[in-house]
Amino acid sequence: MLIDDLKKLVVEAGQLARRLADDFTLETKSDDSFVTSADRAVESYLRENLACLLPDAGFFGEEEGFTNHHARRLWAIDPIDGTSNFVFGIPLWGVSVALVEEETCRLGVIFLPVLDELYWAEAGGGAYLNGKRIMAVDSGEFTSEDVICYASDAVSADLLSMMPGRPRCFGSAVVKLAWTAAGRVRGAISLGKLYDLAAGLLLCREAGCETRYLSGAEWHLQHLLSGAALREPILTAPPETMRAIFNLLHKTS
Repeated sequence: MLIDDLKKLVVEAGQLARRLADDFTLETKSDDSFVTSADRAVESYLRENLACLLPDAGFFGEEEGFTNHHARRLWAIDPIDGTSNFVFGIPLWGVSVALVEEETCRLGVIFLPVLDELYWAEAGGGAYLNGKRIMAVDSGEFTSEDVICYASDAVSADLLSMMPGRPRCFGSAVVKLAWTAAGRVRGAISLGKLYDLAAGLLLCREAGCETRYLSGAEWHLQHLLSGAALREPILTAPPETMRAIFNLLHKTS
């Protein structure tokens, strides 16, 4: 099965990243974010081997961009999501690969190598962590210890002051979304591009979550297919949790 081959490949890519963690070169991109020789090596490894799985598919990767943009099927690759964490020895980073077909994410795999956590989902088939089915935690009530995760560039101080529980920034979109799907955190506020978000959002959807813009407007995957980053943050959470958060943010009852 394709999902089994993809899981094996993403784990191998994560193991490659770990081997390179003590021996990499570091550069700064034009947006002041880090990129390492490990990012590039892992993406190249994934592209080479994914091409063997689906020779007709295109690619959209963080480091090498689009290849065959107009292909019916597209691999979205983030070789090391959370590169700053990787650089500084913080274990919250991961490898993410999603397969997008006809404006729908069909498969998604995320591997967090240092934590040895392998997440995967197929559209309509549920979400899994190391072989066990996972579900997000849903409730309209919050405790002071409940966690909402956010991207540092997606929220303001005013917004954080309105959020329930304890806001946290993990520095990795794939960690944030995988942990939302697993019920470790109640929801996630995100910005990013297709390769940052596709696999994690599929995991969350299969674990019982919805995704909407913070304004409340509907979000669709095709909003990311041009390759551009989201212009407005999105909230991913299960239904009752999402309604409760929107009630707080928009002062509705």
